[in-house]
Formats: sequence, structure tokens, C-alpha cells
Amino acid sequence: MSDRPAFTVELVPRDPLWKTALLSVICERLGFDGLWVSDHFFNRNVFIALTEIAHRTRRIMLGPAVVNPYLHHPVTIAQMVATLHELAEGRVRLAVGAGDSISLSRIGIKRYRPLERVAQCVKTVRDLLSGKTMTNLRLEIPATVSPPIFVGAQGRRMMEVAVEVADGVLVNWSNLQRLRESSKIVAARLGGRDGFTLGAHLIVSIHEDPAKARKTAVPFAAYLMVGSSEDILDSLGVSANMRDEVARCLTAFDWERLYSISGGEWVDYFSIWGTPARLEEDISVILEMGYNEIVFGGPLGPRPYTAIRTISKIIGRLKRG
Repeated sequence: MSDRPAFTVELVPRDPLWKTALLSVICERLGFDGLWVSDHFFNRNVFIALTEIAHRTRRIMLGPAVVNPYLHHPVTIAQMVATLHELAEGRVRLAVGAGDSISLSRIGIKRYRPLERVAQCVKTVRDLLSGKTMTNLRLEIPATVSPPIFVGAQGRRMMEVAVEVADGVLVNWSNLQRLRESSKIVAARLGGRDGFTLGAHLIVSIHEDPAKARKTAVPFAAYLMVGSSEDILDSLGVSANMRDEVARCLTAFDWERLYSISGGEWVDYFSIWGTPARLEEDISVILEMGYNEIVFGGPLGPRPYTAIRTISKIIGRLKRG
């Protein structure tokens, strides 16, 4: 693992592209190391958003987090990454994951054999970007690209896959206990190997009024909750009835009902919400666990632009400390 931690931001392309691009410019000027753009079929397209961001920025690292091999064929992923590299040479990264089973089911896609599919996707993308010919298939793009490839993971087995095939893992937990357990799983699998990035992909919502911060976090935490495996939900004490009801609320965009049933602790497992002081304390603890990338994921807060500036000040204090 590298010594210097990276601080990156995940942008959700819900708004018009000019707003997402403006936020990316602000992030670059505030000194963040990288940007990840989330991929959901109901938002704006992740790679088109990244194209606009690539045109507007000069230094900051860019990449999708995370794309999945069910919605995007590995060959298409490789093609898009190679093309993005032409706009932002040396600044492109990629994160691959199994995707959200609930969202995929809404468009008729069944998620199956996620460990094998993710591992094969990483290998296929890496081979194609390096210029290899695969079963008479080769990208007709002149330059070869070797971007760092990450795997998004929650469970032990996916984290182990990440260590085996990828350059890093984005651990999709926002709970300190779960993050500590995950860091131990990855460290044990690495066995002292260097050069691997252990990233904490956090859902963050900050505001001086904790109630406002929590309410903003609820829909984001809900998507992660319903997309988690039954084993994970069992370990959190989330019943099948609760998961199904939350999934129904998300599908129907029934936000009032979702807020009314979100009083359980599951929101705390899938998001860090509260005051900026609480976030600063938690990030300090996460860094001590050995994480060398912190991803500040959406919604960021009721006021994202204000939250970004506040987070940049927190990072500045952490670096000085």
C-alpha cells in the first residue's frame, strides 16, 4: 500500500452536466486528488459525464465507480476507458463491481455468479487495454492504456477477489466496525504485498443540523441496503420484510414512506451522517485502520457545494495533523 492517502470525491450525475462539471472544477481547485462518477441507468450517463469533466479539468484523477459487467459488456468498458484516456491521458482509473441487484432487476437483468463475472471483467478489460488480441478481438485504438483497476466490494469474498485480480478495492461500508473488519480481511489476503490501494467508499451527508444530514443520507443508504446480500443483511438484523418494503419505496419513489421506516440502525451502516466534526473524527479513525484512499460519496449533504468546501477544510486539517 502507498504511504500518502488520497482524498477523492464521488459525484452523482443527477443534475444537468454543466452543474456536475462545475462541481468537478471546484473539487480540483480545492485540492482533491480524484473524482469518481457513479453509474446508475436512471441518472445521466457516467462516461458522457466523465467526458465533460475531462474537458473542464487538468490535474485531477477521473473514473467511473462503479460499473458492472451486466449492464456494460467488458469490451465496451475497455473501449470507453481507452477513449476517455485520449481526453485525460494519465488521469483515468476504473472501478468495477457486481452492481445493485434491485436496480438491475428493474430493467430485466438478473445478477448471477457475481464473483466470477467481476473477476473476468477485470481481466478482460486489462488485456484489451494492454493491446492483447482475445479470440480474434482487439481494440483498434493506437495507444495502450494501463489504468489502475479497482473492485467495489462489501463482502469478504469480493474483497478477496479484488486482492487477487485488481490494483485496489473500494470497500462499500460507512460503518467503523465494518471498515475495521474489512481492512483486516484485505491485509490478511495481501500478506504484505505493496502497491495495493485500500479505499473506503463512504456515503457522506454533513450539515450542522444532524437531522437534516440524516434525512439527506436515507435514500442513498437505502439503495446500498437493498442491494446487499442476504448474508450481510442478516448480520445487520435487517429482516426480509424491511428490505422488501424499502425496495418498494425506492421503486415507487415513495420518499415519505421511506423516511418514515428509516429509523433503524441500518442507515448508520451504509452512511456517515451528522456534523462536520463527526465526519472529521471518523475519517481520522479510518486512516488509522490503514485505508489509503477516502472516497467521499454522495449525497455529501443537503447543500453539496457547501459540503465539498467543508470537507476540503477537514482534509487540510488532517494532512497538517
